[in-house]
Amino acid sequence: MRKIDLTKVEAIDVTKGDPIVTPMPEPVIIPDVLTRTLGEPENLWYYRLPDGTAYGAVVRWSPEGKRKEIRPIVWNGKKHITSGFGESRPLYNGDLLAAAPIAPVLIVEGEKAANAAQEFIPEGWVVTTWQGGAQATDKTDWSVLAGHTCVVWPDNDSAGILAGEAIRLHLSKIKVPSTLVAISSSFPDGWDLADDLPPKVTKPMINQLLRRALRDASVMDQLATPEVEQAEAISVDGNNLDFSINSRWRPIGYDQQIYYLMNDSAEQIWGFTAAKLMSEAGMREIVEDTDYWREEQGVAGGKKVNWTEAGANVMTSCVRAGVYNPDRIRGRGVWIDKDSKGTDRVILHAGEELYLTREAESTITVPFARVRSRWYYTRTRPIITDEGDGVDYMTQATDAEGLEIREMLKLLRWQSPVHADLLAGWIATAMVCGALPWRTHCWVTGNQGSGKSTVVDKLVGALLGDVALYPLGTTTEAGLRQAIGSDARPVIFDESEGDKHKEERRQAIIQLMRQSSSDTRGLIMKGGANHESKSFTMRSAFLMSSIGVGLKEAADLTRTAVLTLKPSEACSVSEMKQMEEQFQKLQSSILTIRRDMPQRLLARQMANIWALKKNIETFKEVIATSMANRRIGDQLGTLLAGAYSLSSKRAITRGACQKYLDSYDWSEFTSVTTVREDIALMHHICGSLIKVETRNGTQDRAIGELLHSLLFPNPTEDPDVYPPKAVATLSRYGLRIDESRMGVWIATNVATLNRVMGSSVYSEGWQKVLARNPSCRKSDKAQRFGGEVSRAIYLPLAEWPISERFKEDGEG
Repeated sequence: MRKIDLTKVEAIDVTKGDPIVTPMPEPVIIPDVLTRTLGEPENLWYYRLPDGTAYGAVVRWSPEGKRKEIRPIVWNGKKHITSGFGESRPLYNGDLLAAAPIAPVLIVEGEKAANAAQEFIPEGWVVTTWQGGAQATDKTDWSVLAGHTCVVWPDNDSAGILAGEAIRLHLSKIKVPSTLVAISSSFPDGWDLADDLPPKVTKPMINQLLRRALRDASVMDQLATPEVEQAEAISVDGNNLDFSINSRWRPIGYDQQIYYLMNDSAEQIWGFTAAKLMSEAGMREIVEDTDYWREEQGVAGGKKVNWTEAGANVMTSCVRAGVYNPDRIRGRGVWIDKDSKGTDRVILHAGEELYLTREAESTITVPFARVRSRWYYTRTRPIITDEGDGVDYMTQATDAEGLEIREMLKLLRWQSPVHADLLAGWIATAMVCGALPWRTHCWVTGNQGSGKSTVVDKLVGALLGDVALYPLGTTTEAGLRQAIGSDARPVIFDESEGDKHKEERRQAIIQLMRQSSSDTRGLIMKGGANHESKSFTMRSAFLMSSIGVGLKEAADLTRTAVLTLKPSEACSVSEMKQMEEQFQKLQSSILTIRRDMPQRLLARQMANIWALKKNIETFKEVIATSMANRRIGDQLGTLLAGAYSLSSKRAITRGACQKYLDSYDWSEFTSVTTVREDIALMHHICGSLIKVETRNGTQDRAIGELLHSLLFPNPTEDPDVYPPKAVATLSRYGLRIDESRMGVWIATNVATLNRVMGSSVYSEGWQKVLARNPSCRKSDKAQRFGGEVSRAIYLPLAEWPISERFKEDGEG
């Protein structure tokens, strides 16, 4: 018999020898012929079936001064034998793959590299390899990877890279998304994850490289159209985005001899001068790997890159992308975006990660530098701080958890029961405020001790967490605007009371709220350094909290739902007892809110955005029809659909909407929409306090109070202000009663009245606003008011809010 030298031949394939019997008994007993020839092995690795039992084993010897020897061991039903694994070989760590059916998978070459890779992979990944080496990829059962997303890390040699490409081909046939890690030239030839790290390469760098490779795999499988896979340029809104899904950088544009781009390393927008681009240092700042630029130019290995030519090509791509427009930067939050075919998709910018979903599809991660969009998304600080456990944006809050939130809000002492659902709707829509065409704000108000701080700090704060901004009452409009920047995030603003500058700051914040309500082409323009203007768009949903409500204009009242907490003084003893019990229950419920609820709600509302938008339209149409007011439909429809979305992902019917609306009184919301601007100004005049001489000395009196005492005197009472004094005081403030016509003349240019009107909502051009009143009449000539002469306008008594004939609906 011919003697076989085991050190020079591969194992005979099992298909030509004894059949494999599974499971294989453990521990493995290595055939005597191997131990006599090679000694005790250095390593032994088990290949396991999904149930954890052994299929076979691979044994390795590394004898000193000789080449390594690797032998597979299987069970033939009687004994352990050395032989191949057959034609449909299992993957290493098959039991771990079965236990985590959708986990990301790292595929390496060799069992030693698979074990060593454990210290580099992100949490939740599974590492696997195949049996037989680079030439055996076609003998492996890759079907067990269905449902996973795979990253292939080849050995750093030609055989390893060819094997990696072969694996990707097998995976593509069974529709498993995968990508091949591009290994930098800083790694030596033949390097794998079991070898020592090269100089200046760290474990976090390997970890980050794997994360990006996983995003590439997701993108290429779920985002790439045939045009993308062929690396063809596309046009979105006339802006040529000349980059492919496989590119390592994206041209953004150019402006004033600066060329802007984003690479897949930093994933931020960087500006380069022409001189820097045409240098090796500049180009390697974009992509560090020289081999990349060598391949771009078709330069053979070992030859130098023409850095001037490479830089010129980058400049050309940036010019093709068009003039750089920083207004297209989108910050953190949830956005509606369109793909190259004009189809809506939802993008969550979480700061360090970018997530994307389409209707009826699962959420995936995408790379900042490679997503195709007319908008720019750049890496920044995380929207939710990682406290060590990682931030999961894939797991959604359940219907039951959303229903618990709605029920929790009902435990507060609301003036009207519907206020609980309106706040629930604000929480739901504020999470995705950037993706909605209309954002309704809320203003929580109530007396001191009514529970406002519990609502804002403890309850809403626990539900929104880091997703929201929490400015204090002394925050200025400029500071808040700059803090928000290009983000689309909720703002929870707890106002300070008693600040002398509060009203000025409050009105500036309210102006921001007004501009943030709807998506328009309008921009907030602010002057900057070097005589340059900066423009802003606001996409935030505001939650205000204070004792007093600073809303004056009807336009703000229809954009903001005022939610009132009932004062305890207005409750009976039994009601107080019941409310105290509810409040204690609320306090206990708040403590049970999960720490990860903000990201769970964010994930839910992002995936639920399609149903939410449809339900908003349904609520709006039903409200507009039943209440005959479309603006109220915008205001309430958004919040009510949001509340519904917390506990249901279904589309609501018009009948269900109507039934819900019929169960509540909505008069507090419908009444504000009929107040005309001119009547609001007359209310302002009548409510303004001025100094007047009374029996008890000089005191403050409302202008309306003086007008009423003169026009409707009570003959049984001695007036506190003598009529001549009241007439003279009103005249000095530009007001004179015309008894013959039973009305009031209003001076259009008297300093004292101008000061009164300066604190009104229409301080600029208030005269023209009053003149819009249908009953207004202008004077033919100037009239005397106190010590001044001025033109005047006349309004009859019936138009003044001091008259019993005044029409409170403001419809003239």
